[in-house]
Amino acid sequence: MTRQDRRWLLGLLLGGLGLRLLHLATIRTSPFFLYLGLDPLAYHEWALRIAAGDWLGSRVFYQDPLYPYFLGLLYTVLGDHRVAVTLVQLVLGALVPLLVYDATRRGLGRAAAPAAGLLAAAYLPAIYFEGLILKTWLGAALAALALWCMACALTSPGKRRLGWLGTGMALGLGCLVRGNLLLILPVLIIWRLAAPFLKGESPQPAAGRRLSFWRRLNVADALALLLGATLVLFPTAVRNRVVGGEWVLTTAQGGPNFYLGNNPVNTTGRYATLPFVGANPKFEEKGFTAEAQRRSGRSMRPTEVSRYWYRQSLTWMQTHPGAWLGLTWKKFTTYWNAFEVPDNLDYGMYRRDAPVLRLPLPGYGLVVPLALLGAVLLAGRAGWPRGLLLFVAVYASSVVLFFVFSRYRLAMMPALYPLAGHALVDLARRFRRPGPRRALLLRLLVLATLTAGVHLPVHAHPESWAYRLAAVVGLPRRAESNVEGHYNLGLAFARYADESQDEEPMLRQALAQFQSATREDPARPQPYAEMGKALARLGEDRRAIEAFTTVISLEPGRARPHHVLGVLHRRVGEMDRAAAMFRRALSIDPQRLDSATALGDVLLAQGLRAEAATAYDQALRLQPGHPPAVAGLSRARQEP
Repeated sequence: MTRQDRRWLLGLLLGGLGLRLLHLATIRTSPFFLYLGLDPLAYHEWALRIAAGDWLGSRVFYQDPLYPYFLGLLYTVLGDHRVAVTLVQLVLGALVPLLVYDATRRGLGRAAAPAAGLLAAAYLPAIYFEGLILKTWLGAALAALALWCMACALTSPGKRRLGWLGTGMALGLGCLVRGNLLLILPVLIIWRLAAPFLKGESPQPAAGRRLSFWRRLNVADALALLLGATLVLFPTAVRNRVVGGEWVLTTAQGGPNFYLGNNPVNTTGRYATLPFVGANPKFEEKGFTAEAQRRSGRSMRPTEVSRYWYRQSLTWMQTHPGAWLGLTWKKFTTYWNAFEVPDNLDYGMYRRDAPVLRLPLPGYGLVVPLALLGAVLLAGRAGWPRGLLLFVAVYASSVVLFFVFSRYRLAMMPALYPLAGHALVDLARRFRRPGPRRALLLRLLVLATLTAGVHLPVHAHPESWAYRLAAVVGLPRRAESNVEGHYNLGLAFARYADESQDEEPMLRQALAQFQSATREDPARPQPYAEMGKALARLGEDRRAIEAFTTVISLEPGRARPHHVLGVLHRRVGEMDRAAAMFRRALSIDPQRLDSATALGDVLLAQGLRAEAATAYDQALRLQPGHPPAVAGLSRARQEP
């Protein structure tokens, strides 16, 4: 490494860290930063349990475990201090450009390294995710580490085995953050085994010497790669066996996740809620398990539940191949589109409170077209470039097989920065080179085509300048909403109201977010349900009834909204309507113990003792000895 390389590394570190520190300084008072909900809240609570001493857990991992353990370690050392924890993440994120620079220098040459490093240092979605209590940034950092180890293995003969061992270990750790990275391991192992048979991958035997097929296999590299991954994943599998009684390599979430992306309800290729499971990760495992057991009529272990949902998806795919292919195409185009698909938080909404994210710095829409051009230019290059292309192809395919969020794409970016850097250097060389410009024009034409493919259709909010400009120009466009951002922020406000001495201000803020969500998407039932809960907590029962009446009009087949509506009608003294709602809840789900007991209470209050006794009997059949039902039945059988 030259002095110039060291200067570049220092500059990248200072520049990338400076951007990240400025980002942290400007979001410290943002509600997006202060209040956790859904996945961030689930990771936070898991990390708190770990910091409190629950390091082993009690069941097979359902969610990827590495980030909660990393977070738990930080909480153990630093305490539950959001700014300090986020600062650590941002500092570690600032190291990624250094790995990208050095890997690119080794694998593609010194010319492309600065461009790749600069793209990595200034990539806005990376800064965004590094500032969240989410595992996304850690998956990208481990992917960058794996690609750097791969570059070392391929360019430093004396460290070849160590490099592949490190690649396997980094990918193994990555699999504990992003489970789909597991699909890359066998592809890389096959690639290393086949390397001697690929042009340019391995020195040819001396003239006149012919090696057998088995002796030509590159077994040592493949074994080092496999050993590295095993050193990380085997202890995880042993832990799952000890605490959960099953051999599970990483998590038991694969089947449910696959079904979420491949089912008749999902028509967009993004995350779509199912009738039997909500979006809250706390209840996702229970929902999938309960539904699988209900459909199969038997108890299931975690691996059986996962296999069950894989089979359900495969059955649907086989019986509806046209629908599945159409859905897969939507996922493919969504994955490669510049729009940042929202999940726990909305990137577009978050930018309003984050000045750094509004700077004219690289985003997905800039890096991807350049990287795809770089992939075209490097398509025939052996060694590390081939490894990059394999990584990108397998990783992108693994996400498209499931469903698409923008945060799922970040782990691929360390492989795209070098490709984009190579494309920029190639274009600059062609531009400076005297003589015919045919090659430059051809490259610019390919880049323009790729840019159009990534940016079209224009995905934007109807009130945004991008959407309006696309409408004026006549470009294809798709209206997006901020419903996810408003809804999830409302959930966070409602959760923090539980911990506040004066809950009303928080509930009012939650209510405002839910109302914004209903305006953004009037056909979505969840914001109305949460709005109804907030109104009920504020004592505005009539408005809560209106909200839940809208819920059952949008989602008539769910029992819980009918039960809640029954509770609200009972609170305002409308006993006939309350009884009707409880009966409807029981007709949808005869196993609802709370609805059966509540129906008995309402009927008893109306003086209908015989009908009340019947309702209590139903409750006791569901749970013998249930104290409220036993007491209610005793009252119903008493003489008036």
